[in-house]
Amino acid sequence: MNHSTALNSSTTKAAVTCANCNLDNLCIPKGLARSEVGELALLVNRNNIRQKGEALYHAGSPFRGLIALRSGSAKLMSFDSNGNDLVVDFILPGEILGFDGLSSQIHNCTAIALETVNYCHLPAHKIDLLATNTPGLSQILLQRSCNQFDSQVQKVMLSRRSAEERVACFILHISDRLKIRGYSEMEFRLSMSREEIGNHLGIAHETVSRIIHLFQARKLIEVKSKQLKITNKKELFNFYTTYSLNSPR
Repeated sequence: MNHSTALNSSTTKAAVTCANCNLDNLCIPKGLARSEVGELALLVNRNNIRQKGEALYHAGSPFRGLIALRSGSAKLMSFDSNGNDLVVDFILPGEILGFDGLSSQIHNCTAIALETVNYCHLPAHKIDLLATNTPGLSQILLQRSCNQFDSQVQKVMLSRRSAEERVACFILHISDRLKIRGYSEMEFRLSMSREEIGNHLGIAHETVSRIIHLFQARKLIEVKSKQLKITNKKELFNFYTTYSLNSPR
């Protein structure tokens, strides 16, 4: 996304900690007392780098802890018994990875960098220690886990809607998530491919391309390569409701 360069340059500052990170209102520190944030800062490993295509962890690997993205983006993938892959979610800065391994201590998914990522790592063996000294941590982790569950419920509900609605909702969802992080909600770079978007939404990548061309023809968005600009967010928001009412079943 177009915020990558700025983010990557900011992460070179070694002085960044949990206490002064600009993503603390989205990451684990949100909701913790200042003294508890200090405890967390002592246990977190910072400035871990993965390049595009590299895995942060693999399905079937032992749970190593929780990961919070500081910059860049990643995809979370799952695989069925036949080896078919499913893009479960796309992860943006301030969001946490690793919950898929917390219960069984074995990761059920694979996390792969979509571009160069910088992340913080809270090792598994330090989570119990931190929870002992930080009473609010268990509640915070439960909230983050529930948020991810809610997102999956919304995805199931979205799967019942038309392909046009799914793509519109996807663009709007990315826009809203970037806005929360202080980035532009109207113009951004999609780090994921059309094929990955289609996999995530349960439609063919050719269908994704067709719908994007449709949105451009209706002057809802402008797309140049992976750079996307929303030119009429209100109409894009209204589009899928209007489409669902008028389209044949």
